Amino acid sequence: VPASYRDRPERSAYLVEILRRHAAPEARLLEIGCNVGRNLHHLHEAGYRTLTGIEISEDAIAALRAAFPDSAARADLHVGAAEDVLPTMAEGSFDLVFTMAVLEHIHPSSEWLFDDIRRICAGHLITIEDERSRSWRHYPRDYGALFTARGFEELWTEQVPAETGLPSGFRARVVRITSPRAAG
Repeated sequence: VPASYRDRPERSAYLVEILRRHAAPEARLLEIGCNVGRNLHHLHEAGYRTLTGIEISEDAIAALRAAFPDSAARADLHVGAAEDVLPTMAEGSFDLVFTMAVLEHIHPSSEWLFDDIRRICAGHLITIEDERSRSWRHYPRDYGALFTARGFEELWTEQVPAETGLPSGFRARVVRITSPRAAG
């Protein structure tokens, strides 16, 4: 239910705290899996103005527009699967890309998507993901290792604090592009 994602401000506050250390207010930001827009709204309220979101659920985007009309009006919103939307985005389109509890749902057959994230990211990537739980819809990964293998350097990581309301398997990571994209 999209509305249930709207009411977790402690999670968005945690994200904004991390993001402020790595992106100026004029940075071009992309959230992969923006759901009802709680994170985009909190970033808009924190002074960020160039916001983009990808969300697979049309219902979640409708809820975003209803709950946060000012933030929705400022954001460039894309409805569709990340596997369909990311390939349409230009190389280096975003100064910072971030995810919260989204990449853990990417099926192993779609791991090529991580190369597209690398392609569109011009600077930093923040992941706040469950790196331990496994189920029919959760695929645990070490996102530090995954993205350092793609030309990022890990700058910071921590077990997500309990006060965010996220389960214990969640880890936050900040990585930054260090090597030019390989030709090919």
